[in-house]
Amino acid sequence: MPKLNFCPECAGPLTAQVINGEPRGQHYCARCAQGVVDHPMIVVTAFVACGKRLLWVQRALQPQQGKWAIPGGFLEEGETLAQGSARELWEEAGVRLSPQQLQLYMVGTITFINQIYVAFRAVVPVEQCQAGVESLDARFFARDECPWDNVAYPQVNDSIKQAYDDLDNGTFDVWEAEMTAAHYALRKVRQSGD
Repeated sequence: MPKLNFCPECAGPLTAQVINGEPRGQHYCARCAQGVVDHPMIVVTAFVACGKRLLWVQRALQPQQGKWAIPGGFLEEGETLAQGSARELWEEAGVRLSPQQLQLYMVGTITFINQIYVAFRAVVPVEQCQAGVESLDARFFARDECPWDNVAYPQVNDSIKQAYDDLDNGTFDVWEAEMTAAHYALRKVRQSGD
């Protein structure tokens, strides 16, 4: 990820802030006299299952236009995590679930793209979906039907495979994932039913 060099408000040059002798991800713009913080973006997703099949969407927007992904996107101002996930689910797959129908499933950091993601899960009784304004297509796929060779973000395939494993086992634990450029680690935070 490129470092923040210019103020997002006035485009003035930023100087790095040093706090207690340590450089941080905080900057200062002398032009508009404001502090600027380069925080990770928060991505919310929804793993929606019907039987042993998960909901996927084919992206209509760049990046990765035409490729398949689990429905999700950036959290918007004023939203709770579950509200953002429910909104993305509606926008991308035409599936309307209330935030209360979504259960926390996975949290993680993706350090090489400066993102934090929070995934929820839900079960629906029928495979009813339709491509939303941000998608070319929306479908439920069993593990062996997935377009694995046309996945938008193969870096998160291990998380998707874990969701299929959980579907196969009938248990949904809560997971924490850490993704760096060098490795992927997934650990169970809470067992199903705890």
